Amino acid sequence: MSLIQIDKETCTKCNICTTQCNIILRRENDIPRQMPGTDEFCMRCGHCVAVCPTGSLTHKEMPKEQTPAVTKKLEISFEQCAQLIKSRRSIRNYQDKAVPKEEIERIIGVARYAPTGHNMQDVRWLVINERAYVDKIRAIGADWLRFVMKNNPQMAAMFAGIVKLLDAGKDMFIQGAPALVLAYAEKGNPIAATDCAIALSYFDLAAKSAGLGCCWAGFFYMSAGSYAPMIEAVGLPDNFTPYGALMVGYPVYKYQRIPGRRPARIVYRP
Repeated sequence: MSLIQIDKETCTKCNICTTQCNIILRRENDIPRQMPGTDEFCMRCGHCVAVCPTGSLTHKEMPKEQTPAVTKKLEISFEQCAQLIKSRRSIRNYQDKAVPKEEIERIIGVARYAPTGHNMQDVRWLVINERAYVDKIRAIGADWLRFVMKNNPQMAAMFAGIVKLLDAGKDMFIQGAPALVLAYAEKGNPIAATDCAIALSYFDLAAKSAGLGCCWAGFFYMSAGSYAPMIEAVGLPDNFTPYGALMVGYPVYKYQRIPGRRPARIVYRP
């Protein structure tokens, strides 16, 4: 059985699907048809399923129940999208409130739709959401900051103020966040860094819409890929490495205005 099946009774012969996929789909007697022996060339992107106006095309690996129709009434305007993006802030003050596991999974369920190179869907997720383990990560992170200061003179001056605040009891490693989300993928994957960054950006924006706040956890991400005690604590599978991380939690403050940004620097070519 081919991957792609066409319901000839409902197909209107518009052949939009063949314009979306000219790798395995062809027009034959005005009806789209998957060319024989092309299963291995399918990227599983789902464009053909998504674009069919009558739902006449089905993909063997994408059952109907996994391909819901786009809900028109949920579509947002450009202005709504712009406000979501512009009003997103890096949160560094979190409530002392746990983030439910189900909520993080709900947001990852959206973020997994982020585009990936060649539709590889290569992003994997590590969630640290248990208070005692977050505290452990925080303590290892403090040791890492001191380790970097001691062993990297170029970073010592930059980190001096951070470690001073750390010694005064200020959590400068993960800003008191109750949860951490890390995106990882196989080592040596040339597109993994970009794929993970895009997926985390999707998570960041989806989290805001769910009442949560995020901040990119650069210290955690760097130490998770280079500092032996943190690598052990994070415990990624062999041959995998982190490509980015977020602090996650409920913000203490609500932001009321949108700060300005520099004008976009745009170059046009003829």
